[in-house]
Amino acid sequence: MEFTEPLVAVIPPPGIVLLNDKQSPICERHNVKDLINNHGDSEFMAYTRGIVDVSEFKLYLRSLPPSIWDDEHQDGNVKVTRPAHDAWGIKKIVFTFCDDFLQKVLDLPYSQDPKWRSFLLPIYNAVGIEETQVVRSLLASMPPGLSIPVHHDTGYWVKHTHRLHVAIETGKNVDFYVGPTDDTLKKYLFDEGRIVELNNQAKHAVDNKQDTWRIHLIFDYVDNHPLKRHILKPGDIVYQTRRSIDLKTEVGTRKTPSFLILGSQKCGTTTIYEHLCQHPLVLKGKTRETHYFDWRWNHKISDDDHNSHYKYYMNYYDEKSLFNHPSLVSGESTPSYLFHSDIVLPRIKNLCPWAKLIAIFRNPTERAYSQYQMCVDKTGTPEQIKVRGMSAYINKSFIEIITTEINELKQLGIHSDDNSGYIDHKNFITKYVSKQPLTHGGHSIVARGLYAVQLEPWLKEFSSDQLLIMTINEIKGDKVKIQKTMDKLFSFVGLPPHDIDDAGAKNTREYTPIDSEAKKILDEFYEPYNLQFCQILGIKREDLHW
Repeated sequence: MEFTEPLVAVIPPPGIVLLNDKQSPICERHNVKDLINNHGDSEFMAYTRGIVDVSEFKLYLRSLPPSIWDDEHQDGNVKVTRPAHDAWGIKKIVFTFCDDFLQKVLDLPYSQDPKWRSFLLPIYNAVGIEETQVVRSLLASMPPGLSIPVHHDTGYWVKHTHRLHVAIETGKNVDFYVGPTDDTLKKYLFDEGRIVELNNQAKHAVDNKQDTWRIHLIFDYVDNHPLKRHILKPGDIVYQTRRSIDLKTEVGTRKTPSFLILGSQKCGTTTIYEHLCQHPLVLKGKTRETHYFDWRWNHKISDDDHNSHYKYYMNYYDEKSLFNHPSLVSGESTPSYLFHSDIVLPRIKNLCPWAKLIAIFRNPTERAYSQYQMCVDKTGTPEQIKVRGMSAYINKSFIEIITTEINELKQLGIHSDDNSGYIDHKNFITKYVSKQPLTHGGHSIVARGLYAVQLEPWLKEFSSDQLLIMTINEIKGDKVKIQKTMDKLFSFVGLPPHDIDDAGAKNTREYTPIDSEAKKILDEFYEPYNLQFCQILGIKREDLHW
């Protein structure tokens, strides 16, 4: 850090950082200007939690060989990584560590060593916490001449933990800066033995301008967050991603896929898939729409050879990473699965009966018009244009298409004018769905909006614990509303909470409004089927919001 004038270090006042003040990065808050204005007087980003004598701790560290700071020479401990700090050249001795979502807390062998404990426990006691509250604890040795750039910490854990620093060995030429934004940093005093709580949602940076290593004990603790602790033994191995930790004993314990988005087409399936994939613990498959259970089923493999089909299906995923890191999940979004239940449902039951299933719906009139616009769109990738070119809708008007298909459904005995809204599922499959192509989605523009008959077999085979039904309205609106929907989705597929950054709709296009006559035809056609849809879901008609 460069300043035009030397800064006088502020002694952190007595106090504590409230977790309510750590729910978002300070630099992103709407009142950040007020914080900056007050920062010179009363707004602090670091507080003194106590002062302890660390002289014996310091002497002990000096008595150890320098190699103790190298992972490969920490005999009896377990290696973990801190990617950014490791890249900066900061060495470490780790006692306790957790993943970014506080799902696992690892007590490494050194945390159980009596000598190390004789130094750690008095520091924990000095701030009034139990050892069982600690989720991370390590010694960090910062090399001479290193500058840690301005940053704020990120991840779920930051919101739910207190971050404390205790300088064990430092000097007057080590500067620690904290502030609301990059250009409002204040220098704080982190002298030896002072226990300082840092609001690590604030911007902070460190300069070690001395010619010796700076050593801090850094630890994080929770107030009352539920924790699952693992006591590690020498020789244990952990596998890490940037946000997760897996024990070697857990390798291969999660089955893939974790989730399947079944449809319906043009109802927001791409949006919820991309929103799900914003979670750090979701590993995207090699393609969003695999179509394995309908269009791309490998007919060279016997239908009843489920193991071979599953092995082939795994080619659509990063199988090795998912096997080694069961903390990660993956899935796909193929919006035609719902429609082709006659072949898709039994294949899913045979290959991945554990998968969580998601079905999303929208106003069927709007859905039909959106499908039409997609089918006649002449822009896109070569593959998209090729598939769209298979559709019989090319060069036909929307009203011509829908009236033709409504008449076809009537002639087949699927649609009747009695307004009952009931469709026999067997007839729907045998007389209509089974006759449709399995090479593209440019067909069934009206039939895809018959939601009740499509959903019926899925509701019979899967409980609400495994099948989540949504409407597109749940992913429309402001970011707060969409985040609530994603909280529900993350929980449903077995993921911890995560704030998404991008709440925008995906795979959308601009087009002219639907013709009023076509809208009237479809609205009247669909109304009894909408009522039937509400009936099987056990909801009121007005709850659909269309």
